[in-house]
Amino acid sequence: MRILYLSPGFPPNSHLFCVAARARGANVLAVGDMPAQDLPPEARQAFDAYVFEPRMGEYECLLGVVQSLIALHGPIDFVESNGEHWLEVEGRLRDDLCIEGLSAQDVKRLRSKLDMARAFETAGVPHPPGIRCVSPEVVRDFAATHGLPLVFKPDSGSGATSTFRVSTEVELDAALLLPLDNHIVQPFVDGVIVTFDGLVNREGGVVFCTSHVYDSGIMEVRTGGLDGYYYSLRSIPPALEDVGRRALAGFSLRRRFFHLEFFCRPDGSYVALEMNVRPPGGYTTDMMNHACDFDVYALWAAVMMGDLLEDYRYERKFHTAHAGRRHERAYAVSPATLKEQLGDTLVLVQSVPDAFATTMGNTMYMLRHRQLAPLLDAIKLVQLPVAEGKND
Repeated sequence: MRILYLSPGFPPNSHLFCVAARARGANVLAVGDMPAQDLPPEARQAFDAYVFEPRMGEYECLLGVVQSLIALHGPIDFVESNGEHWLEVEGRLRDDLCIEGLSAQDVKRLRSKLDMARAFETAGVPHPPGIRCVSPEVVRDFAATHGLPLVFKPDSGSGATSTFRVSTEVELDAALLLPLDNHIVQPFVDGVIVTFDGLVNREGGVVFCTSHVYDSGIMEVRTGGLDGYYYSLRSIPPALEDVGRRALAGFSLRRRFFHLEFFCRPDGSYVALEMNVRPPGGYTTDMMNHACDFDVYALWAAVMMGDLLEDYRYERKFHTAHAGRRHERAYAVSPATLKEQLGDTLVLVQSVPDAFATTMGNTMYMLRHRQLAPLLDAIKLVQLPVAEGKND
């Protein structure tokens, strides 16, 4: 099997997919905008070929590079990147080079929030109504029907970029003066964001799944400059797993990661927010590894190689968490003291790339514990402001 991997140098854990694919026996060809010498040594050893192309964001340039790789190494079986940024490019390459997998049209449909809503509806999964912002009059009629607050967001996008909430008529008037050609509008849903994440095999069967709970929505973290944290569950609530599997079936994915987001309403019901045909962002795949004491990258490689994995077994042994800190904020407990006080609960301290810092903070503290209450206490300790404790 020959896999083309786009951007193995970013995000920082992307190269681990390439390492796992090579260990599984695949030939890995890669194109990235990072010089080879800047990649981790284990990444460079995983490639049968790597092309440094700083203009890979220009599609025709990238296509020419890939065609040259095919001429030298032979046909490509799969194109992967495991990130949001390159999804549509993956689809175009599959179309132009007759490669198996999601087409450009598939990707466009799967990234459209209005098309997601149609898939949720077909699957019988509750979701908020939404319309395209074609005119101020249409939006005002929608507001009159559904009331305020409303949420405006790009129809295709991720990370709550250009997403904002409107709570008053004055704010609505101001919003309607903005360029909203690519935006949709939905009623604001009161609830905690929870996810249903995992991998499906070549038949679409779930081979691994987990769930994460967010303290605040990504929109609130971005707009409020909050520290932000989220954590995994050892046991997925049955109602969440049921609605997650029903939603997943509506998208007919094969050999893919999935990242489904829901609102958990105060009454315990679930409302679909969106579907992402990729792993959850940041260092969440590493959190999966520490939660289960396994290698999710190796599991992905097995899925790519076509293994059904019907008998695959895993255990969510720990709750894991990402607790973010921001450079501009002072904290009560120093990094050295955190390491001392948290002991084995502190798994990893890692800088967050600037591209993710708005939603994830500048520094990630990865935590894990078998019990949820001590994990939440550890998150509080990491994010304790200097005003609420002694600054050591």
